[in-house]
Parts: sequence; C-alpha cells; structure tokens
Amino acid sequence: MQEPSGGGHIALDTLDLAVKGAKAYGRDDLVQRLTDARRLLSEPDVTVYVVGEFKQGKSSLINALLTAKICPVDDDIATAVPTVVRYAPESGALATYEPADPSSPPWTERISLEDLPSHVSEAGNPGNLRKLRSVTASISRQLLSGGLVLVDTPGVGGLGSLHNAVTVSSLPRAHAVLFLSDASQELTAAELRFLRTVKELCPTVFFVLTKTDLYPQWRRILELNAGHLEACGIAIDTVAVSSELRTVAARSADQQMNVESGFPQLVKRLQGVVGDAERSALNAVGLHVGSAVGQLHAALRARRTALAHPEQSAALVAELNRVNDRVDALRSQSAKWQQLLFDGFADISSDVDYDLRARSRGVLHEAEEAIEEGDPAKNWAEFEKWLRQRLANETLENYATFVKQARGLASRVAEHFELAESQAVLPREVQAPVQVVEEIDIDSSFTGVKTRGTTGMAAFQKAYSGFLMFSMLTKMAALAIPTPFGVAAGLLMGRSGFLDERKRQLEKRRGLAKTAVRRFVDEFNLQVGKDSRDAMRTVQRELRDAYSARVEELQRSLTEALANAKKAVVEDDTAAAELKRLEADIEALEVLGRRADELTLRSAPKPVPAVTR
Repeated sequence: MQEPSGGGHIALDTLDLAVKGAKAYGRDDLVQRLTDARRLLSEPDVTVYVVGEFKQGKSSLINALLTAKICPVDDDIATAVPTVVRYAPESGALATYEPADPSSPPWTERISLEDLPSHVSEAGNPGNLRKLRSVTASISRQLLSGGLVLVDTPGVGGLGSLHNAVTVSSLPRAHAVLFLSDASQELTAAELRFLRTVKELCPTVFFVLTKTDLYPQWRRILELNAGHLEACGIAIDTVAVSSELRTVAARSADQQMNVESGFPQLVKRLQGVVGDAERSALNAVGLHVGSAVGQLHAALRARRTALAHPEQSAALVAELNRVNDRVDALRSQSAKWQQLLFDGFADISSDVDYDLRARSRGVLHEAEEAIEEGDPAKNWAEFEKWLRQRLANETLENYATFVKQARGLASRVAEHFELAESQAVLPREVQAPVQVVEEIDIDSSFTGVKTRGTTGMAAFQKAYSGFLMFSMLTKMAALAIPTPFGVAAGLLMGRSGFLDERKRQLEKRRGLAKTAVRRFVDEFNLQVGKDSRDAMRTVQRELRDAYSARVEELQRSLTEALANAKKAVVEDDTAAAELKRLEADIEALEVLGRRADELTLRSAPKPVPAVTR
C-alpha cells in the first residue's frame, strides 16, 4: 500500500476528527459511514487495463513504460493469464490459483520475476493448464509509486475470446483503459465494436497506436483511425508510441529519442489518471465529512438557540418540523425516488432481456447459416469455439447496456435527494456472466456417428437393383444386350444412390447440429438471463438500502435537533456551562466543515486537453 499524498494526509486527519465528533455524540451510524469512507484513501490503487488484439504490443508497452522487462515478450509468446504490475520496494511476484472448490478462497504462491514466462505466457502455460487466476508482479518504479496498477490482459484468441471477455467484464471497476492497435493497418470492425463496449464500461479510454518505428505510414493510419472513431461516435484521446524506441532511449539515456517514442505523452496521461483518481477520492471523502458535520451541527445549533435565544425556539421548531416533513416524505413507501427506482429497474430488466434475446437470435441465425454452408461433423470443434466466443461477446455488450442504464438510473434517483453526499452513493459493480457460456454443454454426439457403412450399403442396394432391372428388362424385350452394359447401368445407379445417401446423411447432421445449437442458445438465454436479473435485483437493493440509510441518518439528526430545540431551559449556571461547551463544539464542527469544503473544492475535476501525436 502506497503512502497517501499531502491531500490524503489532510483528508485522513479530517476524517479522524469527524469520527471522533460523531462518537462523542453517540452517532454510530455516522461513525460507520465515515469509517467506510476511509477505505477510499487507504486503498489508493489506480487500476489501468491494457487491452487489445493478439500481438499488438501490450506486454512490450508495459515493459517500455517501466523501463524493465516484467512481462514476457517474444515472437512466439502470447499472454495467457492476466498480469498485474504494481509498486513495491522490492521486486517479486505472486501467483494466484483457481481453487478446486469454487466455494474456497484461491491459494497463492510466491515466485520470482524470472519465472513469470512459465506462468503467464501461452508457451509456458498453454491453455492455462496451471489454472492460474492471475499473477501479480511487483517492482520499484516512480511511475507506480502513486498507486498506479497496470494490468496486462491475455491476447490469446483475440478480442472475441473468453479470455478478454472475462477481463473486460471487470472494467467498470477500472480507472482507465489503454486500447492498443499497431500501425500495420486501420482499426477493424471488430476492434471498433469492442472499443464501443469498453467505452460504455469505463469512461476513461485511451487509444494507443503501437509499433510506429516499424511502419513509416503510421501518421496516415492514425489519421484514418481517428476518422473511424469519430464516425462510430467514440470520443477518446489518441497517442502513438514506439516501445522499441523507448527501450533504446532508456538504455542510451537519449532524451530526444524518448520524446520521439511518444511515451512522455502517455506517461503524462497516466499521471493525469492517477491525479483524477485521487481528486475523486478526496471529493468523496469531503462529501461524507461535510454531510456528517452538517447533521451534527444542526442538532448543536438547535440546542444553542434554545439556550441563548429562547424567544427564537418556536420559529426554529417550526422550521425543523418542515424539514422533518420532507424527510418523512423521502422515507415513505410512496416516495418518488423509491417508485423511480422500482420502475426504472423494471424498465432496465425488460430492455436488457429483450436485447439479450435479440442478440442471441442473431447469433443463432448466423450459426444456422454456417451449418447450411458446410458439414458440421468436419469442423464442429472450430464452430463450437466460434459460437461460444460470439455469445460471450454478445453477453459482454448486453452487460454494458445494463451498466450504462443502471448508472443513469442511479443519477436520476440522486436528483430526488437534495443532499451533497448523494453523489457518493453508487451501485455495486457486478461481473458480466461470460463464464456461463463456457459452462453450458452442447450436444455434439452426432459428430461421432459412423455413416460410411450406411452410405455404402445404400449404394450397393441401388446398384444391385439397377443391374437386376436392366437385365430383366432386356430379357423381357428379347434384346441381346451384353452383361457389361447391365453392370455399367448398375454402377451408375449405385453412384446415384451413394450421392443421395450422402446428401441425406449430411442433411440429417445439419438438422441435428441446428437442434443442438438451438438448445444451447435456449440454455444460454435461460442462464444468462437469470444471472442478469439477479444482478439487477442486487444493485436495486443496494441502491435502495444506501439511500434509505441516508434518510434514516437525516431523520435521526432532525429528531435530535427537535428534541434539543424543545428541551426546557435549565438553571442559569448550568445553561451557561452547556452553552460554552456547545459554542466550542460548534466552532470545531465549523472548522471541520471548512476543511471538508476545501477537500471538495480542491478535488474538483479539471479538464484535460486531448493528446495526439
């Protein structure tokens, strides 16, 4: 864990003071929320995923960024397991394995950086035979010291592979994504489609054109790619880099070559991501502290008014009652925000379910067309792999639709709360159920059925029948036709029978293949649809509970404020002592409030100009 920055230290100190004040006044609910907010500062990881097609230079880019050979790179090496690169004073690596029992936690093993290729590459760990979940490599580099964490994603199988689908389903929790494509050609339709999905899951995406040292026309390719991105409505920053130039520049300490490599611009963008993440955390902490301080301040101010200005108590009680009525309305079962949440998720469920079925129907149509064009028994393994990858991609895009709509709904619900801290209420991110596609079985028993004997028998029967018919007809007509002509006719009939039977068997296999695919797609719709609905219910409950907790906090604060305002005035000596204590506490809370305001003001996001090269 990295040390917090100067702003982080101030925020932690402010949090601790706010927790102390909440404890002093018995507000356990505020203490819990402020304690939870502390994790925003104590876990400063800023995760950036590096994604792209197979052999686009993802591992080379990470190595060049860090000027260290962390991720294995070679012509015949492809990353098979996600590799997480983070900061540590001493270098090392930790391999995390999938547990044999899904209910058990994963187990880990410490390995050296030299052993990474045998764990994370396709050459050393083909098909992930080691059953690794991920490998975490640690290294001491200034770029990582602020909390930056780079994730080298698997490139095996390309963008349509389950490797990438599983990785990309985690993108809503990422701070940024680097999408890589080399300068050998323009962006493909598959890459543009993939980028659109990534942009919906993670708003901060950079397009990185790699290997500019190998292709002199890279500027033209970058220009064409910018046009494709604009035509598809994908607004992202672009930067062109050469990992090879960066590596040579680092080795020779050539500053000019380093600038030519394009990496200084990329480093600047990554540093901006780290800064934005810190500002976002500080802003959230400031909102939480400001909310807690405001609620404590209201109760103390009510009691101070009752003691110092008894004549104003009636007006204060009336004002507090009006506020309390509004809070009661928010708490009511018929509150507009609850109805909006309920109706909104009903709409999302309907839209996502329809979208999933429409997508799966399109895949089914493509699959049936492919079956009609060939023999499913000959290429079933490749066809099944394609089918699973297509459905995994459609699952991912369907999931992106859900995430986008859920975020929009959360923002609309927040508008019903005239509370600053409502900005800090966010739905839990859920995983896209792409693994379901791999777990569903598909019937391929028809591919092992032997048809040669059946086809041969049909050909023999047809040939024999033709020979007999030709011989009988010639005898009945008293024609002296030589026997070889009868044999030739039989062979022609046999060939016709052989072709007819082979065609019949092919049509039968196609029919069985289509039936198997339909059942597979039906099971896919059933299981993925249920997973999506479960995820929606979970997010809906968490949003409901989060906002309900805010309402209960306000209700409790107003109840205490009303009680303080209505409390009878005590004897003069006691009143003076209590008033003195209240003044001191209110002054302390006002200081905390100003510190919280400073956190939110200083952490306001700043516009960053697009970087191109």
